[in-house]
Amino acid sequence: MYCRVNDEENCTVHRDTPLIISVSMVNDVAATAASHNAPIEDEIRRLEERLEAGHMNQEEFDAAAERLRREMVSIKVYRIGGPGGWLHFIKIQSLTGEEWGDVDWPLWPLTHHPEVEVAEIDASTTCYVELGFDPDDRKRPEGELQIRAVAKLFGDETIESETARVNFLAEGLPKAEREKEEVLVAKGEYALKRGLHDEALRHVQAALKAKPSSIPALGLLAEIEESRGNLKEALTAFETAFDEFRKQSKMRDPPRYFIKKIRLLRARLEPEQA
Repeated sequence: MYCRVNDEENCTVHRDTPLIISVSMVNDVAATAASHNAPIEDEIRRLEERLEAGHMNQEEFDAAAERLRREMVSIKVYRIGGPGGWLHFIKIQSLTGEEWGDVDWPLWPLTHHPEVEVAEIDASTTCYVELGFDPDDRKRPEGELQIRAVAKLFGDETIESETARVNFLAEGLPKAEREKEEVLVAKGEYALKRGLHDEALRHVQAALKAKPSSIPALGLLAEIEESRGNLKEALTAFETAFDEFRKQSKMRDPPRYFIKKIRLLRARLEPEQA
């Protein structure tokens, strides 16, 4: 289980900067067991081929397969969730002195996968959630903190993530930093994930005013317009971002995501234009 703050293990955030805590749950025990079992399963399949080809009889196959199966280890599956969805069984804690306790910050679910009530995590599946902490929240702490994620599984079992460190600064970003393209786009992306379309648009417009050819800002503008149901405006913004990429990049192939979105939006708009 992993916990990151703004995609980092050690993070410093200014007063006016959004905080995103990302938690990823993987089942390392199951993955190790599956890796151990894989060659044994391959050997059993080869025995099945020999049986079908008539190179061994059923009794020989059963005995050989049973010996191999005894070498396999069981794969423990984690189950987490219940009414309201599995992400509500993830808690963020901070360390005060020598004791860990749940934070009382209002954390907003930004995105999570899978979108189910109960998730099963085996060797090949993961659970991922992003929790947002607004930059202007009155409960925002100051100073350095250690935080971790704790997941409550079925059967009252819990697992804990590695520790992440975050330094909450009392001051905001310097003006020169606040006006940078990447800062404005990051704030816009956060606002969009929060469903704050007007705020997201305000940040992206500021980025485009400073740099009209900004590909990240144009792409974000397209996402905002699509989220608001303005498909024509979204298509125009994606097409502009696509054209800017071809002008600015030495790469032959533009992002497939832009191509996919343009095709989908054109298809959705066709009935209106017919």
